[in-house]
Amino acid sequence: MIDREQELGLIDRARKGEVEAFMALIKAYQAPIFRLIYRLTRNREDAADLTQETMLKAYSGLKSFKGRSSFYTWLHRIAVNESLNFLNKMNREKGKMEYLDEIKPTDPGLAAIASPEESSLQEEFRAGLERALAELPLNYKLAFFLVVFQGLSQAEAAAVLGCSEGTVSWKIHEARKMIRERMKPYLNRTGEA
Repeated sequence: MIDREQELGLIDRARKGEVEAFMALIKAYQAPIFRLIYRLTRNREDAADLTQETMLKAYSGLKSFKGRSSFYTWLHRIAVNESLNFLNKMNREKGKMEYLDEIKPTDPGLAAIASPEESSLQEEFRAGLERALAELPLNYKLAFFLVVFQGLSQAEAAAVLGCSEGTVSWKIHEARKMIRERMKPYLNRTGEA
């Protein structure tokens, strides 16, 4: 850690465009910021990405830093906000899997504890679904992901893609058909006794 006087000097120099001064601030605070983010995300890669994003936001917002709190505290606020935004996005994406109801591999009334064979089938199903999503043609994939995973309305997705709502609706419908078609081998297997 650096003391408050050193911190203020580095901030002043960094505001004047001295990259080395900002890098000294980063070097002093990067490890604790990473640890904070890692505790929130529990994933090293995500924590590394979010730490980098935090530092970039701090650099771009340095001129607006008022100094009412320490740079360290301000950096923590940025890190927490970045982490919470990331976690909220991840939670929203987890909740966007309703379309799977149409293509479930197992009956929800079955026992919660799966046999090794059922676990293997479920893992194959999940891998097959990931492949089916990855193999969608780009224009269908974009519409599908914007609405299903990003949570945009069809009107918002249409604005992003530069087409009509009807076209977005049709692309999503077609994407679901393609996914169901690619998932037939897995669905047939899970239906066999």
